[in-house]
Amino acid sequence: MLLTAEHYELMTMFERTRRGARLDKETKDLWPRGIIYQDGQVNEQFSAYRQGYAYAQCDMRSDIQNLEASRDGYRDDARVLHAALSRMAALHVPDGETPDWLSDALARTNALDDGPTGASA
Repeated sequence: MLLTAEHYELMTMFERTRRGARLDKETKDLWPRGIIYQDGQVNEQFSAYRQGYAYAQCDMRSDIQNLEASRDGYRDDARVLHAALSRMAALHVPDGETPDWLSDALARTNALDDGPTGASA
């Protein structure tokens, strides 16, 4: 992450929160050793800030993966329910007498589709 645009943006965000602190930087050859700022206390604060940022990024990625997994589970459940509704309609609803709500429900393959049967989200 060192010497990337993301790192420089993180440094800028950190420095905005530390007005009045000594923000002189060390030479870039010391940066890989974790020594970014000349003031040791500021350097420790930046290290904690960077670790918090990394944790937040990991947590966000984990949340996204969990949301995607939940969405996929809901889609599978909706497909099972759609198949059961289709079978029920075929057995119990006379041709030409399908209510609008049932026609609308049968027109979708699952709750997340935007179009008729066969379209995917």
